[in-house]
Amino acid sequence: MTTTMRTDHAALFAVLSSLADNKQAIGRRYAFWCNGAPTLEAAVAAAAMTQDELGHARTLYPLLANFTQAQADPAQVEPETRTLNYALSFLDQDFAGWSDFVATNFLLDTALTTFFVAAQRSIYEPLGARARKILLEERIHAAHADGWVRRLMKAGGAVRATMSASLLGLWEETLCWFGPEDDPAMQRLHQEGIIDATPDALRARFLHTIMPALQAVDFEMPVAFDSENNTWRVTQALPWERWDAVTRRLRPQGQGAQ
Repeated sequence: MTTTMRTDHAALFAVLSSLADNKQAIGRRYAFWCNGAPTLEAAVAAAAMTQDELGHARTLYPLLANFTQAQADPAQVEPETRTLNYALSFLDQDFAGWSDFVATNFLLDTALTTFFVAAQRSIYEPLGARARKILLEERIHAAHADGWVRRLMKAGGAVRATMSASLLGLWEETLCWFGPEDDPAMQRLHQEGIIDATPDALRARFLHTIMPALQAVDFEMPVAFDSENNTWRVTQALPWERWDAVTRRLRPQGQGAQ
């Protein structure tokens, strides 16, 4: 499959836009903490991760130019001029503190990594090639996230409370990013071999990645382990009434479907 064969692939264009915008937004939010991290070591890590995330966005944006959906506004395929309409609403504002950095690294970046794992053998080779490269760099990010979540949650008191609030603030929107199981865009990508899993399977893989750390710090979330199928599942009702299927983000509380 080549880039010219899918110029009218709206589903792929939308998901690539979301991946690129979230990576760009994460990098921008991380950038502040290159000087504001709690330790020198953390600041160095923040600087490296900022470069990685912005680099991931830069490798994804050029793909958008291959789709007819992007031709109306060439500015929307350049990182410097693009409007980040497809990034999660959590990233619209500056992080309130270091715990928001950690939560974004631990939840959202892990969710995006889960998608890239599912795309590394994609029939759409431009995505597969980028996914494989991104995954090499994300290994360090994952270790950073796991270590800081455990560290801050085990600190107890106000530190644990702040970290807990950051995790809860991003929890639902991260889970919703994969879409409902019948999400047309993700289902089409799965059916065509662009990714190897449906939304529910991707969510289960994501939970399998993050739950060991949360269990280790006795942080209970609305999920359950299905021992029969050896998988995690969400037990809460996700706010799909606020989910925008086009931008793959949640609308503010009290604002339902348009």
